[in-house]
Amino acid sequence: MFTVKDVLLAAKGKLLSGNDKDILRGISTDTRRMKGGELFVAIKGERFDGHNFILDAVSRRAGGVLVQEGCIANPNFKLPEVSFICVADSVRALGDIARFHRSRFNTPLIGITGSNGKTTTKEMTASILGKKFNTLKSFGTENNQIGVPLTLMRLDAGHKAVVLEMGTNHLGEIRRLSEIAKPTIAVITNIGLSHLKYLKDMDTVLKAKAEILDYLDKDAKVIINGDDEYLKKLKTDHKLVRFGLDKSFDVYADKISLEPDGINFKLNGKHDIRLNMVGRHNVYNALGAIAIGLDLGINFDDIKEALGEFRGQDMRLEVKRLGDINIINDAYNSNPSSMRQAIEALRDMSAKGRKILVAGDMLELGNFSGRFHHLVGRQAAESGIDLIVAVGKLAEHVAKGAQEAGMSRSKTKVCNVTKEACQAILDLIKKGDTILVKGSRAMKMEQVVAELEKQFKV
Repeated sequence: MFTVKDVLLAAKGKLLSGNDKDILRGISTDTRRMKGGELFVAIKGERFDGHNFILDAVSRRAGGVLVQEGCIANPNFKLPEVSFICVADSVRALGDIARFHRSRFNTPLIGITGSNGKTTTKEMTASILGKKFNTLKSFGTENNQIGVPLTLMRLDAGHKAVVLEMGTNHLGEIRRLSEIAKPTIAVITNIGLSHLKYLKDMDTVLKAKAEILDYLDKDAKVIINGDDEYLKKLKTDHKLVRFGLDKSFDVYADKISLEPDGINFKLNGKHDIRLNMVGRHNVYNALGAIAIGLDLGINFDDIKEALGEFRGQDMRLEVKRLGDINIINDAYNSNPSSMRQAIEALRDMSAKGRKILVAGDMLELGNFSGRFHHLVGRQAAESGIDLIVAVGKLAEHVAKGAQEAGMSRSKTKVCNVTKEACQAILDLIKKGDTILVKGSRAMKMEQVVAELEKQFKV
């Protein structure tokens, strides 16, 4: 809880009506989920404008309403029933209020960023820390300038650790998230080919991810993937904790064994770890989470148990067995690095029949788009994938890449839209086949999975 006065001070707001002594019981940006007494923060987004729901918020017993200058047609509009606050930028105000709330607690806070593996590493970390601490974590991929503040507003005295995911596609965004959350431990999972439309090149990606260090205390630790070539360039005065496959690292894995339904490896040469997930890259996600757990005093037995109990998130290399076929549902999102990892996971799986890639467009790659889709086709062909169904405006590049690597034209199918791909894969599929489905979020590749589930339900 906090007062209207707290909001005015934190967000540099102006009170248009109401009482600055009024108590607010939380924050909401969505009237459908708002609870009585909460401050409704009206945010103008690309699809919806929260200012259109002010009266709805009042009818749902909002404790106050915060609006952005210039977003209300009548500047003299008043809300006599509730405290009515105006700010220059409601998104920034949301972050400032969350930063104020965060400052009330000395709770250890782990900020996780990187091009790939953020969500899985965050979920694994929360599972490990949960063995000892009441741990607050961000829901799903609540990793932007709205999601991170909303997560922080759930922080209370009962929480003994916080795990946040921090995402970006522009310079300055992670710096702002770090300013809001003030991490006590920073984690960078890797530097990969993502958001190149805005971040231009890998050095800029590194620069963007390294912004998480900008608000770290000088004694805070930075946990990084020691095998990542770009992270080897990271310059910082903070203590570095490295994880990877090199035995000189603080946390390392060896004797990795890939199985159809999971992965086994030896941790630091001593401890047997089992992951009930596919994909070699998930070893790195686990090592990052382990490094955090060890730093916060979790013992090896609890770490092993937590990871053994852990199950991956929906639509992230999620293996589904439908009678005589297998589906690897990795439809949540895609970029060149995560697509490469998914193809490697398909390559490494044992399968009775053929291995099929259904690849939707990877977005936000700017001038690099054609080149990276061509590489997807080439990698799939060189990895022994039997068939490719490519979907979207860039599908021809995938098909050409595969054909140049030796795959016959008859084994590549190009589809304009996801609905067309659904029918194409149904016409191609045979008993024993394993199908990897992956693409950027906007491609809605989960529709392909849903259609396969409908046709092959047991």
